[in-house]
Amino acid sequence: MAIATQLTLLCALLLAAAGKTMPHFKWGQTKEQLFISVMVPDLDEKTVSTTVTGAGELRFFAKSRKGEEHVLKLDLREDVEEDSLKTEPASRQDKWGMATVISLRKKHQHRWDMLVMDPKPFKGKLDKDWTHEDQNLEPEEEITIFEDAEHLVKVTESNFERSLQKHMPLIVAARFPWCSQCKSQDAEFVKAAKTAKARSKRKSGADWKKATFAFMDARSSKKLARRFEVTCDYNCEYQVFGGGPQEDPEKVKGQYSEEKFLEELQKFLRPAVEQIGKLEDAEQFKESNVVVGAFESEASKEFLNYKAAAAKMRGELIFTAVLGIARDEIELRKPGSEVMKLPISSFQDDLPALQQWLMPRAMPVVQEYEWSLRAKYEKLGLPMARLWYDETDESGLNLQVNKTLASVATRLLGKMAFVLQKKTMYAYELRDYGLNHPEDYPAFGIAGNASYNAEKYALELSSAKEFWSKPDAERDLLEFCESVLAGTAVEAHESGAVHTNWTEGTVKRIAWKSWKEDILAPKTNVLLEIFGKYRTDHERKLKQVESFAKALSVSSEKLTVASYDTSENYLPPGAFSRERFASHSEWYWIPAGGGSPTKLAKPKKDASIEKVIRFLKSQAHSSGVEFTMDEMELVEPPESPAQPEEVEAPKSEL
Repeated sequence: MAIATQLTLLCALLLAAAGKTMPHFKWGQTKEQLFISVMVPDLDEKTVSTTVTGAGELRFFAKSRKGEEHVLKLDLREDVEEDSLKTEPASRQDKWGMATVISLRKKHQHRWDMLVMDPKPFKGKLDKDWTHEDQNLEPEEEITIFEDAEHLVKVTESNFERSLQKHMPLIVAARFPWCSQCKSQDAEFVKAAKTAKARSKRKSGADWKKATFAFMDARSSKKLARRFEVTCDYNCEYQVFGGGPQEDPEKVKGQYSEEKFLEELQKFLRPAVEQIGKLEDAEQFKESNVVVGAFESEASKEFLNYKAAAAKMRGELIFTAVLGIARDEIELRKPGSEVMKLPISSFQDDLPALQQWLMPRAMPVVQEYEWSLRAKYEKLGLPMARLWYDETDESGLNLQVNKTLASVATRLLGKMAFVLQKKTMYAYELRDYGLNHPEDYPAFGIAGNASYNAEKYALELSSAKEFWSKPDAERDLLEFCESVLAGTAVEAHESGAVHTNWTEGTVKRIAWKSWKEDILAPKTNVLLEIFGKYRTDHERKLKQVESFAKALSVSSEKLTVASYDTSENYLPPGAFSRERFASHSEWYWIPAGGGSPTKLAKPKKDASIEKVIRFLKSQAHSSGVEFTMDEMELVEPPESPAQPEEVEAPKSEL
């Protein structure tokens, strides 16, 4: 008999012995919600108490009016959101008594196959509640790929600790049986387990003998699943236990190739820290980036922090340690570079401090960027300086720029990361920095971190070639970088080209880069149209507004007609806020010298020129502005290209 069943039966016997009764209950579900109705005869509603503990254990307590106690304890099949618990009395009485309806939100939104882990102890007490059941939910096909695999060990809550002691490293695929989002990667995981077993039998594959591939049913092993934050999503991560029962596992992303997956696992086949006899023995790793430390013992706090950092940075650095003697500092040795030292006291009580010091120093000072490095830079968490360069430029400028960049990067080591990005691959990123009008290489910008939505800062240059060629380019570049670190740099945004050849009587195209001058402090009153160029009939509407501006040209000393295309320019929140990808037209009146803008309110979108004229007259009058409009210039463009009319010839000519 299963342990869970034995415990439940024991609870039932104890309840009976204590004079407590297990009530009848029934359950139903939707994809998102769980509903449990508990019936108590002659219920005293004031005594009802319901709690959810451990994210998956439900407890119900209530008394009848005669004082009889009714207790229900359920080990739910899966986890629920604890803060979603709601109870309410049913609208009518059930045959088993007055029902209390409990509703809970599922942590993983899908159809449950059962309410509880083991329904046997509730036989005769548990029913289905069809009134709360979404009968359109189809039963889900459950994964069997792991159960059928020959070279996998099954990990459960009862054998987990023993498995860790026996197998190291232990690579675990923790999955919910109903979750199929990682089907392809899991198939490669199973293949990798078979290949690793075959490699372990060769002389060259001795390290693979220690590796064990395993799987865990996250639904059955709920406590372990919570502990290791198992989810059902497209990340498809695997847990690698390589440092002992007390250490947290490392997460490795699934691959669509067994060979790539095995390459990723290679770094776990050796100890996180290589123990050496004396400090000089670290010379055997001189071709690699190596960290060298000396500690009193394996049990010392300093060594445990050192080992934890080594486990987190497998594959990035080789960690070595001498035990039995203690030194006050660790060393980072990189080929061709001076030895870098860090006092042990700086991370003695602060593990993140050691990682934060090592991670940027483990990477090249400046390196060519590629997509595979993105996760590493995100983990680094530093501001990211990007230099976009034209790889076809043979003038020698790129060599000079790289030297300048390396010098600044060295001075800011540990504060900012620096990468090179080829024009042919990453020119599209210039838009986010407002550096695409025009594209002038080498271009330089800084992101607050490596994530997509990080703040951006751009080094604005009148001529990139002149800037990078001048003797004090390094000083100016360093000054810009430090302004970003100090929080004094102005954030950059996407911007169209500044309208430099604008003439009175035409529409002034505002860009984000000219926003401050043209909108926040305009020299004349401004009638501003905000739109997105992907609107319907865009070309016709442009001509219509140009005609409008021409008609108002006689008043250009007092009034400017302007436009702002939000598909090419950042729009600041506040008075001009609108949906990010909206393309409809909106009109605003902005008084000369700046001030609060007034919006044409009716209609809010795509007002006709007639209504814009009425809006203009109203705002000009209230602002005490007189203007003149040459209505002869106000021409309405045709909605579509004119088609020649078919004219019937006179009968006399037939």
